[in-house]
Amino acid sequence: MTAISPYCLATTVTPKALKALLENTGAGAYRDAHPWLVACEMFEAAQTRAQRMALLIASGEPLEFRQWGWIESIDVVELHRGQWESRCSFGRLEPVHQIWSGLDSVFLKPGDDQLRRESLEPIRQHRTPLDALHIHPYAICEAPAFLGLTC
Repeated sequence: MTAISPYCLATTVTPKALKALLENTGAGAYRDAHPWLVACEMFEAAQTRAQRMALLIASGEPLEFRQWGWIESIDVVELHRGQWESRCSFGRLEPVHQIWSGLDSVFLKPGDDQLRRESLEPIRQHRTPLDALHIHPYAICEAPAFLGLTC
C-alpha cells in the first residue's frame, strides 16, 4: 500500500474543460495563470516522504466534486514579470462518489499553529469545510478518507 499525503489540492474547471480532460484518456494537465507556489512546495515535500497527493476537480452548477486523480507533477513558471503559468499534471481521473461530491465534504487544511497545538495537546480543533469562495484558484485541503481506499 502506498502512503498518501494528509493533504490534497482542490480546484475548479468548466464542464467543457472537464469533458475534454475525460476524452483524453482521463489523464492530463490543468493550467492556471495563478502561481501555485505553495501547492508545488507541498507536492515536492510529499514526494520526499514517498507520499502520493491527489487533485480533486469540481465542476458544474451547483459546484461539486466530479473527478479526482493522483498528481504527477506541478510546474510553476514565470513567463514575464508578474505573469505566471502553473501546470498540474495528473494520472487517470476517477469519478468522485456521490457522498463525497459536496464541497463541504472536504475540509481546508488547518493552520500550522492549530496542527502544532493538536500534536502537543491531544485535542482536535474545529475544521472549516471547503466552500465555493475558497476553492479558486486552488485550495489546500485535508485528504478525504476515500483516497485511502484506492491504493
